[in-house]
Amino acid sequence: MATTSPRLRLHGRHAQQGAALFESLVAFVFLAVASLTAAQVQSQLRLHGDLARQRSEAVRLGARELEALRAWSTLEAASGASAYAAIVDAETTLDAGTNPVGNADYRIVRRIDDASFAGAKSATIAVEWADRGGAAQRLVLESVIARSDPIWSGALAVGAGAGVPRGSLGRSTGVPVTARSLGDGRSALKTSSSGSAAVIFDDRSGEIVARCDGVASGTATRDLTTGALASCSEGRWRLLTGSIRFSSAVPPLATDANDSPPAVAIALALGGGTYAAPAECSTEAMKTVRHSAGGSLHIEAVPIDALPASLGLASWVDTGDRHVAYRCVVTPRADGRWSGRSTLLPTGWTIGAGNGDRRVCRYAADRDGSGAIDANIEHPADYVDVAGTLQAQNFLVVRGDQACPAASGGDLFTAGLGTVQHQP
Repeated sequence: MATTSPRLRLHGRHAQQGAALFESLVAFVFLAVASLTAAQVQSQLRLHGDLARQRSEAVRLGARELEALRAWSTLEAASGASAYAAIVDAETTLDAGTNPVGNADYRIVRRIDDASFAGAKSATIAVEWADRGGAAQRLVLESVIARSDPIWSGALAVGAGAGVPRGSLGRSTGVPVTARSLGDGRSALKTSSSGSAAVIFDDRSGEIVARCDGVASGTATRDLTTGALASCSEGRWRLLTGSIRFSSAVPPLATDANDSPPAVAIALALGGGTYAAPAECSTEAMKTVRHSAGGSLHIEAVPIDALPASLGLASWVDTGDRHVAYRCVVTPRADGRWSGRSTLLPTGWTIGAGNGDRRVCRYAADRDGSGAIDANIEHPADYVDVAGTLQAQNFLVVRGDQACPAASGGDLFTAGLGTVQHQP
C-alpha cells in the first residue's frame, strides 16, 4: 500500500491555503470596486435629484416673478398700487435660510425691453444659483406684457353696447398695428420708412387727425415721439393701405407669391363728389426678416435694401418674403367719406394678356355672405362711400397669360386668399 510523504501533504495544504487567500483577495477587490461604484452612483443620483429639485424651485420663482409683473393695476405709478410704468430692470436674491422649500441661494434677474413691441414690454426672467457641486446653473423664462388698461378687462362681462370695436392696445381697428402709440390717445405712422412724412391717428376713432412733415428720414415708426412730430397740420383724412405681391409661377398660387418686385406705383382715382385735394399714394419695396432681441423672436417687414444695422442688429435671417407696401392718404368729401378705384401703374413692365405682360389680381372674399364682393372691406373693384381706414387691400400680379388664382378649396387658412382679376 502506497503512502504519501509528510512533505508532500504539507505542500498540498499550503497550496490550497494560497489559492483560498488569492480568491479572497480577488473577491475583496471586486467588493471594494463595487462599493466604490455604488457610492459614486448614489452620489450622482443625490446630485441629480437635488438639481431637479432646484430647477423645479427656479421655475416656480421665475413664474411667480412673471405673474407679479402681470398683476399691475394702473398704467402710471401710483401710491400703494402696482403700475405698468414700474415694470423695469431689477435684481433680487433669495437666501436658502429664508426659503423654506429651497436648499440654495437664488438670484432673480429681471430684464425689461420696452422698445421691441409698440405698447408692450418684453420681460426676461433669469433665475441663477449654484448646485451642490458648485457649478453655476441658470434658467430663463420669457413673456410679453401688454400695455392694456385693466379697465378693459370688464368688457368680457358686459355687452358690446354702442361702442366701437377695439384693436391692438385698446385702439380702434382703424389704427394700423404697426403705428407707434404716443401715449396721449394718439398713434403715429410714417408713410414711408425712409421718407420725412408721418400721419397721426386718433386712437378712439381711427381717423387721421394730423399730417406731419420734416421727420428725420432715419427715424423709424417705432421711434416716433411727440418731439419728432413738430411740424404738423390738423385735419381729417382716411387711410387706404395694403401690399402688392408678384408671382411668375405657372400656374400662380395665391398663397405663394414672393418674387422680387419690379418698380410699381399706385393711383387712387376719386369719384362720387367734390374733393379738396387728390389722394396721395406711396409705395415701398419690402422684405421680411426674422431676428431675436431681448430673448424674443421678432418678424419684421423692412425696406428691401435695408441692412441689419438699421435695426441695431449684427445679423438677421432673411425669410425670402418680398412684397410692395402701399399707402394712400385720402382727403374725404365734406360728408367725411370717399369713393373711387385704385389701379397699379407699372414702370418697365406692361399690363396685358400676353405671356410677356402681367395681369393684376386683387385678393378679395365675400366676407358678409351676400353672394358678391361689394362691401368696401372685401376689396371690391370700386370703393363706395368709405368712412374709415381700409387695410389689407392687397394685390397679386401674375403672368399675363395666367388666370387669377382662386382660393384653395376646403382649407380653413387659405379660404380668404382667393383673387379676382382687376387689370386689364
